[in-house]
Amino acid sequence: MDQFPEDYSKLTVTDMMDKNIIILDESTSINETAKIMESKGASSVLVRDSISKSIKGIITERDILYRVVAKNVGTFKVDIGTILSSPLFTVDKDTLAIEAIRLMRKQGIRRLPVLHDGRVVGIVTLMSMMGNRLNEKVELAELEVPKSIPLKVGCPYCQSKFEDKTELSQHIDRIHLGSGLLQGDLRKWE
Repeated sequence: MDQFPEDYSKLTVTDMMDKNIIILDESTSINETAKIMESKGASSVLVRDSISKSIKGIITERDILYRVVAKNVGTFKVDIGTILSSPLFTVDKDTLAIEAIRLMRKQGIRRLPVLHDGRVVGIVTLMSMMGNRLNEKVELAELEVPKSIPLKVGCPYCQSKFEDKTELSQHIDRIHLGSGLLQGDLRKWE
């Protein structure tokens, strides 16, 4: 999704979720989990409690890389229940995409299981909602305000207003970075 639709604020997580979810028992080895993820092309797995069968956490590729590989933990000896991320934040299937993005940003997470009547029906990721704009510092206002309404952007250093981000960028380069330091608008002291 390179461009956000005009009515982005009306989209729900159901419109953007992946319905192909993997749920594994917490006693599954990390090695077996990685094999399943690779075979299904998945970047995450939901982890269920062995006794209650309720979902208790999530494992991502990143968890395996940082919590197992980087620490030389034996992939056959350790189960996913020991490295899962918890608590698990979830959203209802009718949650607006913009609200899911807010929750992910607030909690510093990238994935949310989607529930319907208390049952997991999919998973939504920051990538699935933001697409190629994932690495940009997209303001939530960009998603909420129709493109037909002109927005002015403000300089974070001196609060000057500009018509668009290009003008703002040129201003910051010219005024605030020109001296090599972020010192604000030095002209006011001349």
